[in-house]
Amino acid sequence: MKIIMLQKTALAAVLIMSISGCVSTGGSAIETHNKGLSGLTENDYVPAKKPIDRHFIGAAWSKQFGPVEEAGADEIRVKKDRSFSNVQQDYAYNLGLALGATPTALPLKGEFGIQGGSIEKAKLAGLEIISPVTFADIPFELDVPYVTEALRLANFKISDEKNNKASINVGASHAVGTATSVAEAGSQARRGTEGDGLVVAYKLQKINRSTYERKDSGALPFGLEKLLEVPSDGLLIKARLLTIEPGSGKSLPRSILWACQKADAQSRNMVAAWIVDIKSTDPKRKSLTIGFPALPRIDDCQGFSRVIYSRIDARTDRVIRQKVNMTLVDADVTDFLQPKVFDARVTLIDESFGVTNVTSGDL
Repeated sequence: MKIIMLQKTALAAVLIMSISGCVSTGGSAIETHNKGLSGLTENDYVPAKKPIDRHFIGAAWSKQFGPVEEAGADEIRVKKDRSFSNVQQDYAYNLGLALGATPTALPLKGEFGIQGGSIEKAKLAGLEIISPVTFADIPFELDVPYVTEALRLANFKISDEKNNKASINVGASHAVGTATSVAEAGSQARRGTEGDGLVVAYKLQKINRSTYERKDSGALPFGLEKLLEVPSDGLLIKARLLTIEPGSGKSLPRSILWACQKADAQSRNMVAAWIVDIKSTDPKRKSLTIGFPALPRIDDCQGFSRVIYSRIDARTDRVIRQKVNMTLVDADVTDFLQPKVFDARVTLIDESFGVTNVTSGDL
């Protein structure tokens, strides 16, 4: 009987540790943190690789390097919402400590502890959820995870101290999400800079391959001052040469969407540009004016690719978008700024797909 009772007692202890999230205090703070947090939140978000106050919404995610920003990528409008989820708040707060940050709204004297219910005061109501205003703006490509949401602690301070360290203990007597947290701060030698605010985790999503559908128009030729109609896509495309008088002090319109960053940087000194207007027969869609440098010519700026329309279909939860790929095969002007040759191709791509979450385990 005693042996059976001992076995039952041991089994009960194992169950209590599993349910409550009891973990060893050994190893790094981030490892202890990851073991002690709710599985639901841990699967929803990928912890930041380093403490930084940048949300990286719309950036591709590399397994090795984390968020990777593309040069010249479109700016994505974002919104900030307050989180009222206890699980989410505890997750973000504990991870902030594990990354070596400290709350800015509490008087700290080298060490602070959080026990039981007092964690509610320490969270400081500063957890923000940053997400895109329009989810369809995320530039999804096949097999690549993208940052679609970020958890940010508004009232935390990023500090780089020589001897700073944080440790998190989750005891069996506490429910998951109400951890006993202790941070030890050293200030012997300040080596870095500080700033308020800390992004602690990202939500990653990618295209669900099984839902991906694509329709390609093929390369369509178009010339100068000739209207190209694409009825299947409801688009009207027309190219023209726009010039200004050299030495007049004028410049090309600032509303032009240049095909590359180099052309944008040199646009004030440009006297001639190939302009391609894209208009839709749908009044709800915006028109685009795309510019390619004609004089001075920029050889590595003869191609353009961009999503020109995107939306979410609420009935199917799918992203519906249209991309345009444009190439100037041969284009040149005379010394008198007259068209010498112009040969161009445009490809319209219609895409439809659903998305799926990417967890830490997937990475």
